Amino acid sequence: MRKTYVCGLAAFTLGAFGIDIGNANAMSYQASMLASVPEFSTGTASTVSLYGSVDTGINYQTVGGKSLWQMQSGGEWTSKFGIFGREDLGGGLRAEFNLESGSLTNSGAVQDTTSFFNRESWVGLASNQYGQLRFGKQIGTGLPLFVDVFGTVATNSVATWLGAAAVQTAKGVGYNSDLGAGATQLAARVNNAVTYLSPTFSGFSTEVMYAPSNVAGQTPAAAAQGVLWQWFNGTTYISANYNQVWGSSTTGTVRNDLYGIGGVYDTGKLVLSGSFSQFAPKLAADGIARVYTLGLILPTGRNAWRASIVYRDTSGVRDSAGKLASDSALGVMLGYDYTLSKRTGLYARAGFIRNYGISTVVLNSNPLPTETGTAVPKTGMTPVTVSLGMYHNF
Repeated sequence: MRKTYVCGLAAFTLGAFGIDIGNANAMSYQASMLASVPEFSTGTASTVSLYGSVDTGINYQTVGGKSLWQMQSGGEWTSKFGIFGREDLGGGLRAEFNLESGSLTNSGAVQDTTSFFNRESWVGLASNQYGQLRFGKQIGTGLPLFVDVFGTVATNSVATWLGAAAVQTAKGVGYNSDLGAGATQLAARVNNAVTYLSPTFSGFSTEVMYAPSNVAGQTPAAAAQGVLWQWFNGTTYISANYNQVWGSSTTGTVRNDLYGIGGVYDTGKLVLSGSFSQFAPKLAADGIARVYTLGLILPTGRNAWRASIVYRDTSGVRDSAGKLASDSALGVMLGYDYTLSKRTGLYARAGFIRNYGISTVVLNSNPLPTETGTAVPKTGMTPVTVSLGMYHNF
């Protein structure tokens, strides 16, 4: 689930804000879940470590009268392995690198056949006094993933599917593709990125990102750029971001402006979260999407109960005849976790997305049924997913 709530959480909680992971009673619930995972060590000594997660479960899906039973990887934590390295250069300066590869533990396949280290591939410098500078494939300046109480995994999270707007069309599933030809989305992990995270001052920090397209002659030269502002006081985390992402259309590259604000209140006994995001492609006649999320975690001993509700609404969206049309969707996800140890646990998930108007958002990669004899997805569908699984972190 890293690139789920944990990687962002580690950045602001265990690292940037210097929380002592040895004192679990002083930590938020989300930070305490990471305390024994080697991947998030906050030490400064020179080291190279191997880390990862193995997560597999049984999943049931249904939509439009068609159902599927399957084994599935990554129901709570994305299955992966990674190598993290750090060298103490003296004077408070450290060299660091991270290589991380996702996998599908139900089949043994790699998560991405086009990129072995598809989740992290960067090298950089870090200093408590001057901040962090990184080069390579890495998490960008979107809202941190722990704002979603299910960690935006690519399976059991309605925030993943509605927030990323995985819309099915006759051409397949695309990000925000109902908004028009110029619409796109900020990738969860950004290729060719340069990021700088400032030191923390009175709880405030800022991260900026620039990612060139690496395409000769393309205007503009950037594929994405953005900024993320953060504030944390021990129990309350607030962030805001602004990103520009360029997507391709028949008329060339189109800029998309992405805005977001989110917050988490975490006392260790209760976690509340919420966010708002807006996606606006800068192409005439394209629509705008807004996404609202609310989340809750109620931990009690070895048990944790989770719930989230996500609503996606649009304006300016047009149907196949070119007429303005209603297009919105509501998602609900419920979950239960039982920890067998600090690294091993069981989980249960159940949720759905209700599509309204011409909305055709999918859930958990399950395609919507299509109109007879065509590739056009049916409207008014409600995909449902239920999962039982187990994970182990190492």
